[in-house]
Amino acid sequence: MKALPSTAKSLVGTLFTLALLAWSPLQTRADMIGFGASSSSSLVGIGDNVTLGYAFTVSTPVSVTMLGLFDSDNNGLLSSHAVTIWTSTGTQLVQATIPAGTGATLTNGFRYVSIAPFTLAAGTYTIAGFYAAGLPPSFDPALVFASITSASGISYVDIRSANGFVFPSGSLGQSNGYFGPNFQFTTAVPTPDSGSTISLLGFALLGLAALRRKLSCLGGKS
Repeated sequence: MKALPSTAKSLVGTLFTLALLAWSPLQTRADMIGFGASSSSSLVGIGDNVTLGYAFTVSTPVSVTMLGLFDSDNNGLLSSHAVTIWTSTGTQLVQATIPAGTGATLTNGFRYVSIAPFTLAAGTYTIAGFYAAGLPPSFDPALVFASITSASGISYVDIRSANGFVFPSGSLGQSNGYFGPNFQFTTAVPTPDSGSTISLLGFALLGLAALRRKLSCLGGKS
């Protein structure tokens, strides 16, 4: 049997690489924190059985990967808290419980837990944490701030609150105020396979098939 020419070997490698890239398109992921409080922030205790958070907007689709809650002293939460994201009309989209203690990941003063990535389309949403009944020193305080920072593509709207563990539809009409829940996200939102990727895969597979037939012919002549 004749040895495979070097040019053919190179073609095999190229076609295999094309097929691999087409079959498994590369995706990048870089988690970003939704919001941050200014250095002038102070602490405030939360009343019993209150759902508290804020409305925010998304300008381009994002994939939420973590939900979190403010940890005032970075030493762990005193109780567990459910953190929820709803649509602007109150449809629950995603929820996670941030456990008491230091088990959740601490990042920039917030305790986070991972969730299955959930895509938020462009629009307005509400995020809030539930603060159950408790008396000092058993409650976890929230932040009161003069201003906030936000990641690219999202914007803070205003404070939302409600009594009980419910959707906080009430707006306090303030762009600055209580700030407890938070989230992390990535802009690497998976999208349906494009026509160009399918074409690339087809080209690579056809090339491999043709090369295989050529090699079979060479083997038959040996």
